[in-house]
Amino acid sequence: MRWFKRLRPSPAMVIGCIALLLVLGGTGYAASKALPRNSVTTVQVKDHSLLARDFKSGQLPRGAIGPVGPAGPAGPAGPAGPAGAAGGGATLRWALVRPDGGIAAQSGGIALGAHPSSGNYILTFSAAVSGHPILASGAYAGDVADQRGETTAGPCGGGSEGLTCPTGFDTNTHLFVQTRNSAAVPSDHAFYVVVFG
Repeated sequence: MRWFKRLRPSPAMVIGCIALLLVLGGTGYAASKALPRNSVTTVQVKDHSLLARDFKSGQLPRGAIGPVGPAGPAGPAGPAGPAGAAGGGATLRWALVRPDGGIAAQSGGIALGAHPSSGNYILTFSAAVSGHPILASGAYAGDVADQRGETTAGPCGGGSEGLTCPTGFDTNTHLFVQTRNSAAVPSDHAFYVVVFG
């Protein structure tokens, strides 16, 4: 009995709960009675007055694709690239060389100058190669060897960026390339070489 007396609600709590029930019950009643079934008609909603957001996703069929719009204005010109070997834009000179030194494919103006020993090649270019980035990598043109070592390249002509090549090829239009086997011993292998600019 003592427990029941402790939980007895106050008169204010009883009145508040009754008011809450009336409000909630009245709202539910109003929602169910205010708009009877099929009561919204063309009198309440005019044709073409609803928006796509008024419908559930997937209820409206997608229309046909419209025509392509007009082209926008041209953007600003980009910065000029570095000057190439011929004085124009940047150039890219490349060659794919077989193990015997024969050129399988190239961008143009490249020839085998010499193949003085196993794994050593000297290529002749139509313009200077010194002062330009050079990239060399192994290739498979007529080369079936599975294991290979590093492929390196650099300009002839000595100085700080190149090496001294044999007489007749020691100019800035010649490029020395060395291919190696997996034991790092110079050995004939196919390679790509690229000179940027």
